[in-house]
Amino acid sequence: MAKHLNLSVEHINNLFLDTADEFLKDYAGSANAAKVWKATPEFWGWWQQVWINRDKMVLKRYPQQLSIDNRAELYGIWHSPKYMHIKPNSVVYDGFVRKMKEQQITINQMA
Repeated sequence: MAKHLNLSVEHINNLFLDTADEFLKDYAGSANAAKVWKATPEFWGWWQQVWINRDKMVLKRYPQQLSIDNRAELYGIWHSPKYMHIKPNSVVYDGFVRKMKEQQITINQMA
């Protein structure tokens, strides 16, 4: 995607991490819960798949290499959780619960 959009790999990696934070800020409901989600490989595998699916959508809609000035802004919008209506699947939830048990975290500590 970096080559297709003429963006740096660093820019795309940072956006990947920033949008995960943005998603979790809204979805998790607390900073403590977000930390648990981020500590699970299941979340990152799921988030990567979400990201790949969005990239496929971009490539399908724009098969030619994009060279417009606002491509970085558009790429951010295309990946913004604000415009995605998604939620983690049961595998991701199971990883979250497992991590809570491993770290002996209670629901009360999630607030």
